[in-house]
Amino acid sequence: MTERPWESEPDSLEFEAEGLPCVMQRNPHWGTWCGYAGIGKDHPLHGLPTNHLLKLPSSWFDGRSLKQGYGPFDLFLHVISAASITDACPISLAFEVHGGVNFADDQPPGRKPDGRWWFGFDCGHAGDYIPGNDSIKDAMNEMIDSMPEHVRALREIVNRNELVYRDQQYVVGECQSLAAQLVAVVKVIEGEKINDQPDRDRR
Repeated sequence: MTERPWESEPDSLEFEAEGLPCVMQRNPHWGTWCGYAGIGKDHPLHGLPTNHLLKLPSSWFDGRSLKQGYGPFDLFLHVISAASITDACPISLAFEVHGGVNFADDQPPGRKPDGRWWFGFDCGHAGDYIPGNDSIKDAMNEMIDSMPEHVRALREIVNRNELVYRDQQYVVGECQSLAAQLVAVVKVIEGEKINDQPDRDRR
């Protein structure tokens, strides 16, 4: 990778999207971005962990892509549980964001609690370029160079898949998308609660 955008980007960023505060922070060890969106105490997901199960209609998942929008481990666990995504969907899979939602806490790392509940994601998954891993890749290439010539073909296999650095602009977009989904899910959850009530309880 010839361009090194992480060297000119800031290490943190704050902005607002859909009326929600968003925070981006660079992982100090890996050099990758992490993104967070905060919800208030009036939000139905406030205080809930990423494994909390939601009941969402199938329409909520229309058009979803499995490529980058879900954490593979969470998706695997859900599949082997044999549960329908609409019967019991963990928060980690309810939102389409890079690598899936894998963070829920009362503050982004290194910050003070402010009464909000923060959901977040990171850009250090398979297929992501991790600047902090450059030394590992260099060490692997050195090891391959020391091997017999016929084994050096391994270098082509190791370097075949081009990794993608998720830059500041990309992560801003993912934070905006997460914020929009957190706002939109409120009406969906409220609608599901109404639909679950017996007819005599509906007003």
